[in-house]
Amino acid sequence: MLSCWLLSKCDCKKEKEKKANCFLKMLTNSSEFRTTLTRCVTTNPCDTLLPILDNLQGFLCTKESFSSPPFEELLTAVQTRLPDLLQASAGSEAVFTVLEVACNIRRLHTKSSSVCDSQDLKMVCKVIQLLVRDAHLVAMTTTAGINYLYITLLQTAAMDDFRILSVIITNSALLQKLQHCLSNVGQQELSLESGDSSSSGTGQCIAAGLLVAALAKFEQHGSVKASHVVTVTVEWLFAASSSTDQRLQACALQLWTTWFISNCHSSVLRVYRDQRLSMLRDEDVGLSISSRDLRLLLLILQRQIYMDVGLVHHSAVRCLQVALAYSRQKNTALAQHLVLQPWSQTLLQALADKCESGLSASAFFSLLLLLIEESVHSTTVDGLITQTFQYVCNVPLDRILPSTASCLCTDVIYRVKLQNLEC
Repeated sequence: MLSCWLLSKCDCKKEKEKKANCFLKMLTNSSEFRTTLTRCVTTNPCDTLLPILDNLQGFLCTKESFSSPPFEELLTAVQTRLPDLLQASAGSEAVFTVLEVACNIRRLHTKSSSVCDSQDLKMVCKVIQLLVRDAHLVAMTTTAGINYLYITLLQTAAMDDFRILSVIITNSALLQKLQHCLSNVGQQELSLESGDSSSSGTGQCIAAGLLVAALAKFEQHGSVKASHVVTVTVEWLFAASSSTDQRLQACALQLWTTWFISNCHSSVLRVYRDQRLSMLRDEDVGLSISSRDLRLLLLILQRQIYMDVGLVHHSAVRCLQVALAYSRQKNTALAQHLVLQPWSQTLLQALADKCESGLSASAFFSLLLLLIEESVHSTTVDGLITQTFQYVCNVPLDRILPSTASCLCTDVIYRVKLQNLEC
C-alpha cells in the first residue's frame, strides 16, 4: 500500500501539495517509511521513480546535513540510481529535478562526497553528454548540470582524486559549452545600470565561470592539459566584478584569483584585453595585465572589502592577496607602489573601526599582515599594530574573535615579533 502511494502521480495541484507535506512528515518521523522508500528506490524501474524525486528534492533542499544511518542508506540508494534516472528523464522536465537531487545529495552525503567511484564517473559522463548533446536544453537545467559537475569536482579534488578533473578538462565540447555560457552575458548586461541578476543567462554564466575557475585551480595537480581554452576579456571581468549581482561578483573574483594563482598561464583559462590601451606606459611592466588594469582591479577589490558583503568580501581579500603576490613576483617596484598607496592604509583604518563588531576582523588582519610582510612603515600601520596588541590583551580569549580572525591575529603578532628579532 505504501509503495503504491509513493509511486502514484498527482495531477491536481492541491493533491500534490497534500502529498508533499505528508511525504515530508513521514520521511522525518517514520523509520518504516524510510525503509519502504529505500526499498522502492532500490528495486523499482527508473521511470516509476520520477514522481518520488519531486517530493524528495523538497526535503533535501531544506537540510544542512545528514548523519543518521537511515538517511545515509536512503541517499546511497538514490545516488546509485542517479545515472539511470537521468537517462530515463531525458527530454522531459524531470531531468531538472534529477540534477537538483544529485546536487543536494553531493552536498549532504558526506560519506560519498570524498570518494569517487564508478557510479560518480558514470553520472559525470551522463551529465556531460546531456550538456553537450542537447542544444535545446533549458537554462535552469544547464545551470543545474554545470553545478553538479562543479560540486563533484570540488569534493573529489579536495581528496586528491583528480579523475573527475581529467574527464571534464579533456572534453572539448563541454569547455566550448562553458565558453558559450560565459559569452552569452555581455558587458552591457553586467553593467551597474542594466544588469539583470534574475535572468536565466546570468545563472548559466555564474555556474560556468565557477567551474572554469575550479578547473584552472586544480589543473596543476592533474597530469593532463585542457583540450580547449576558455577566453574571458579583462573588460568583461571588470563589468562582472562591478555588477549589482553579488553572485556575479564572486564568480569574477574566482576567475581573477585562479588566473593570478596560475601565474597568468593556464591551459584552460585565458584572460586578455579586448581593446588596447592608448598610453604605452600603461601597456607592459613585465606582467600579463597592464599596470592601469591592475590598479583598477585593486580599487574594485578594496571597495568590495569595505562593503563587507559575505562571500564577496572573503573572495575580494583572497584576490587582493594573490594579485599582489603575482605582481611582487613579476615587478617588485610596481607591487611596492600598489601597497604603499594611501587608500590601502585608509581602508585598513576603516576596517579597524568596524572590527569591534567582528564583521571585518578577518579582512583587517589579512590586510594588516600583508602590509607588515611588505615592510610598510607608517604612523597608521604602527598605530594599528599597537591597537591589535592592546585588543588581544584586553579582551577575554573566549570572546576574542571568530576562529579565522583569531588565526590571522596570531599571524600578525608573530610576524611583528619576528621582524623585531631580525632587527
